[in-house]
Amino acid sequence: MKFKHSFKLCRSSDDERLYVCNGNAVNISLIDNSIINVKVYKDDSLQGMPRESNNDSFGFGDITVNIESENMIISYLQNREVLFSDRAPLAYNFENEFGKGVFHYLTREKGEKIYGLGDKAGYLNKAGNAYKIETTDSMGYDAEKSDPLYKHVPFYICENSVGSYGIYYVTSSSAYIDLGREHNNYYAPYKYFRCEDDEALEYYVFFGTKLEILQQFGRLIGKCAFPPKWSFDYCASTMSYTDAQNAEEEFNDFLFLLKKYDISCRGFYLSSGYTSIGDQRCVFNWNREKFPHPDEFIKKFRENKIEIIPNIKPAFLVTHPMYRELAAKGMFIKNPDGTPFVTQFWDNLGSYLDFYNPETKRFWKEQVKEKLLDYGITTTWNDNNEFDIKDSEAVNCHGDKACRLKPQLTFKMVEASFEAQMEEYPFLRPFLSTRSGNINVRTLAQTWSGDNYTSFNDLKFCHFIGLTMSLSGFYFYGHDLGGFAGELPEKELFLRWLQHGVFEPRFTIHSWNDDKSSTMPWSYPDLIPTVREIFAQRKMLIPYIYNCAYNAVENEIPLNAPLFLYYDDKEIDENGNTFMLGSDIMAMTVFDKGKSSVKAYLPAKDDWYLDGVLYDGGQEIEVDIPAEGVAKYFVKAGSVIPCDVAEYGFMSGEEIMLHVYPLKEGDFKTTLFFDDGGSIDYLDNYCTLLDIEVHCSIDEVSVKIENKGNYYTDFDIELCNGDNRRLKLL
Repeated sequence: MKFKHSFKLCRSSDDERLYVCNGNAVNISLIDNSIINVKVYKDDSLQGMPRESNNDSFGFGDITVNIESENMIISYLQNREVLFSDRAPLAYNFENEFGKGVFHYLTREKGEKIYGLGDKAGYLNKAGNAYKIETTDSMGYDAEKSDPLYKHVPFYICENSVGSYGIYYVTSSSAYIDLGREHNNYYAPYKYFRCEDDEALEYYVFFGTKLEILQQFGRLIGKCAFPPKWSFDYCASTMSYTDAQNAEEEFNDFLFLLKKYDISCRGFYLSSGYTSIGDQRCVFNWNREKFPHPDEFIKKFRENKIEIIPNIKPAFLVTHPMYRELAAKGMFIKNPDGTPFVTQFWDNLGSYLDFYNPETKRFWKEQVKEKLLDYGITTTWNDNNEFDIKDSEAVNCHGDKACRLKPQLTFKMVEASFEAQMEEYPFLRPFLSTRSGNINVRTLAQTWSGDNYTSFNDLKFCHFIGLTMSLSGFYFYGHDLGGFAGELPEKELFLRWLQHGVFEPRFTIHSWNDDKSSTMPWSYPDLIPTVREIFAQRKMLIPYIYNCAYNAVENEIPLNAPLFLYYDDKEIDENGNTFMLGSDIMAMTVFDKGKSSVKAYLPAKDDWYLDGVLYDGGQEIEVDIPAEGVAKYFVKAGSVIPCDVAEYGFMSGEEIMLHVYPLKEGDFKTTLFFDDGGSIDYLDNYCTLLDIEVHCSIDEVSVKIENKGNYYTDFDIELCNGDNRRLKLL
């Protein structure tokens, strides 16, 4: 009977329960004694299984899970208070009561806050809104309002009056999440997940603090790929260089200007114009008129310590020289009759490669090696990989609907690139960038926020998109500094973007300006001294950022995060101008045109240093941040910040200084990581792993350092500016 389903327990153990009712099954599992997995599916074979009991419950830690057999209502209690539950009287679509597909309805508390869902636009708190979970090529999107964008991440963290919990829905299909926009007279306030294409529902539930939930989610997915150290320095890009007929001349000028202005640069994202045939972009084709000798071009850049990061795309235009051959071999997503599925791609029609086909994957890897890696390239930029397939008749080689596999196709593309790089350079940590994907791509590649727009409003809301990605498990991200689409950024906006970029994991200027200009460090000659200062500040912080990267990979601590991830302080403004870089630096940035200062609230749990002055936590400080100046940041008392104090320049080296920021009084410990910056040797402990103990008294700061690694890194150590206590090394 619809709307009335009496479930019975038919199988039970310490960590698993199976409930059945008329061919409907609900399996509840406890994972690692902290995570709940729920599967709701059809299985007629369970009809005759023995049944026993009705309502049921089990617990772990401070969590109790109650199961109401009538309609399978699952409730989660924390310290005997209801944290959340399935919506009564019906939460699941057992007999199509809610229409086609799978549904999951949950309770909603007034005033609850919700964070996550990938690269979603707007402010951090997503409560009260509704979103598509889908990948889309969102060129020039509005960072405040556009939806969907590039990522497929049906995961969020909810905080209410009782505590926090996380939900992750396991699906590759396009889905929809309503977090309080919809109201219905017949039900108490609710939120819900819907997916029309899935036949079964599976989700995970996480418990703890917001940080603990994020860490549990990350460990479930798998560690982030560890980027090489060079990738945290300035990496350049622009569409116009490779689109130009005199492309190689443009690149020679770029090298000349880097040297002229003495600017450090360690990477260049090579836009797809290098593959052009006429006005068409043909992946794996080198335009020999623009680049007569790709190997020599790449060698020249690598001799100047700049890695070329080439753009590759997963679709072949129908005009591509290899299209017919690949079609004949069945390497594309297909129509039901076996012919290639054709769709719009860039300025023509094209077909997406079917990465479920082993022959396609083999072909891709061969092309990556032959056309890129064999020339001396060590990286890939996996772009335009949203697999924009909406036609339900398009299928992969196994006959599965491609529209249900879009983020999986992206993952498999990136995986093929990753494997090619590992096979070519087995001792290097592979560097890949991907624009799209599900959360699993974090195990292979870094990402960015895509084709943003040049405006102060988009600077502000790209900031929140970035933090939202962090709260979704994407720790290695960045933005196209200055804005990708639109006009060349005006001077003030350009500098504000660069100041923000100092604290982003990825520090890259990239543009496709309407007037065909390129946004570059020297776009405004009169600003070059300021730009160099900002770039020098970024390079100075790279040893700390690299430590944050290691901590993100090993301990699931995001490189960027809102303050509330670490501080339970009601005075924190989650929509303010401050955010964390690692757990020891609180960054500040200006989002508004014409403003020159920000108000920064210092969390009460800690004290904070700014320019050598120690401020008590629990107060608000107004900080002047002129546009023509370096970025500003507070450092938490009780931390050691490794910095590069070498003289800044085009080919500058690295000199490590450990800056100690002591407590007023007391002890603290920290760990710092150094290695060769690019190999996998650290996995065998061939690294410097410093255990640092600091004792702070009124007149002395004593420091004890022990290296637990098998590699030594040279460094000096000093107290932060303004601290006149004696430094004693034990």
